[in-house]
Amino acid sequence: MAAVSERRRAAGFGVALLGAVAAPVLQHRRAVPRDGFPLSHYPMFCADRGDRLTLTHLVGGRADGTERALPCGLVASGGMNQVRKQLARSARRGRGPQVVRRVARRIADRPAYSDVVAVRLVTGTYRLSGWFAGDRAPLALEVHAVAPVLREASSVASGAIARADERPRWQADVAG
Repeated sequence: MAAVSERRRAAGFGVALLGAVAAPVLQHRRAVPRDGFPLSHYPMFCADRGDRLTLTHLVGGRADGTERALPCGLVASGGMNQVRKQLARSARRGRGPQVVRRVARRIADRPAYSDVVAVRLVTGTYRLSGWFAGDRAPLALEVHAVAPVLREASSVASGAIARADERPRWQADVAG
């Protein structure tokens, strides 16, 4: 008799547990789903996000006119999304020049960035389907600030960078 009631309790607990795990699925049937801990329907993974993304980020310009992405870790420590929010806030508040000057100083003596002659803070709008298909050109691009990467005379003598007063070709669109 005790074994039967223990089995019923175990079965009841199993059914309740399955119900709790499956309950968030019902949120998809609501006009406005409610999300909450601990029962979540994970809207961050199932919501339609659209095909465009606007992002504020750093770009390194090379002397030959090409560009390369600069990692957000050059700005501050922390997660990528946290630093990107800081970059966007700096751009909105007009602090872009300070940010790019600081990053330019940080990369000046790092061999991994010896090809970078200037740092730009930009906000670009990108088509995600195109990006992942290889078309990395932005739909729109706003340049907030540009700073040259100033290096020691030995770097300049070796031809690694252009003179600080020369603008790379990719920078021609920036008034200055």
